[in-house]
Amino acid sequence: ADKASVHNCLIADGCTIDGDLENCVVFAGCHIGEGVRLRNCIVMQNTVVNKDARMSYVIADKDVVITEGTNLAGCPDLPLIIPKGTKL
Repeated sequence: ADKASVHNCLIADGCTIDGDLENCVVFAGCHIGEGVRLRNCIVMQNTVVNKDARMSYVIADKDVVITEGTNLAGCPDLPLIIPKGTKL
């Protein structure tokens, strides 16, 4: 999208990116909402990160839904891992 900002990322086909991403890997079919900030994250297939969420050092498995305004953070040595199909 026009408002998206993406730096040093690998993004698969079929994604919708409206947020701000840095050092991320985003798998196919993901939706990254407006106002979202992702840093050093891996987001697997069909995951939805809703408006104004913040994630840093997070690995989100398939079909995860991150609700609006959620803040999640791990650290470089111990990333936060979200299991498949989780809604937070």
